[in-house]
Amino acid sequence: MPHLLSIFVWLSGANPLPAGFEWVILGVLILIALISLLVPLMARRNVPTDENSWKGGVFYVNRADPALFVQKRFGIGYTINFGNRWAWLVMGILVVLVLAPFVFTAFTVASISHILHTR
Repeated sequence: MPHLLSIFVWLSGANPLPAGFEWVILGVLILIALISLLVPLMARRNVPTDENSWKGGVFYVNRADPALFVQKRFGIGYTINFGNRWAWLVMGILVVLVLAPFVFTAFTVASISHILHTR
């Protein structure tokens, strides 16, 4: 029932979203697209990785390797070289990009809950 009420609020012309919220979602989508385009450009390709640098067969950790991204050991795609000093910054950015829509959704629902409960 609350979903039906939110549709009526939207159709009535009231904008329950905070100002600028559209740009937050659009910004997250743009950053994800940029990262997906930049990963292949920053990755080292067609050069075999050191077999002793694979931890658990999944995580590549080689401080002597300057590449931030390397081809996966198995399958298609790239993985992060956790031995690179920039790897943790990239992982932090990815975690923020994944969590941002959930956090903003929670704040939006909290800010419009009074609108939904009054109707």
